[in-house]
Amino acid sequence: MSGSDERPAWLARREIAPFKLDDEAVNALINKASHASVSWVTKNQEPVSAIMLYVMVDGVITVTSTTNRAKYHAWRRNPAACFNIWDPQNIGHQVTLRGRIEIMQDAELLRKFTDGFLTRAMGQAPLEERLQAEIAKFDAPDRHMMQLHIDKVLSHDLNSLLKAEAEGTDVWS
Repeated sequence: MSGSDERPAWLARREIAPFKLDDEAVNALINKASHASVSWVTKNQEPVSAIMLYVMVDGVITVTSTTNRAKYHAWRRNPAACFNIWDPQNIGHQVTLRGRIEIMQDAELLRKFTDGFLTRAMGQAPLEERLQAEIAKFDAPDRHMMQLHIDKVLSHDLNSLLKAEAEGTDVWS
């Protein structure tokens, strides 16, 4: 390339669209990870985030909370939510999910959530006695289950970006 045809060094850091994960990698990451940075908006339109454990239940990202938590009240007012999930072994692989939260009280969903949480933590399905003991810890009268219905998926593959920079690859041609 002649000097006038070369792309500036900063371009990959500004135009990150080529550096995303494919659908299979996005799904694998979501199913592999256990925590997300979860965001909501206060009644004064102030953003808030917290790290939350989540479990995939019947293909839907599921979290839980009691009514004394800010996120419960915020999502009741405005169900808009954003979950940012990263690969536990490679923070350069990230997925941002925007959508809306559905809130419900559902004993069977709590059971599935707890079973999924324990199975992931222990590497095998829990014995019924262990499952029941953990459900008892979660099963407050004001416990609600919350599921994210995804409207938009964004992803980033920092490894690909860094590789392209190191190799001088022109991914925009």
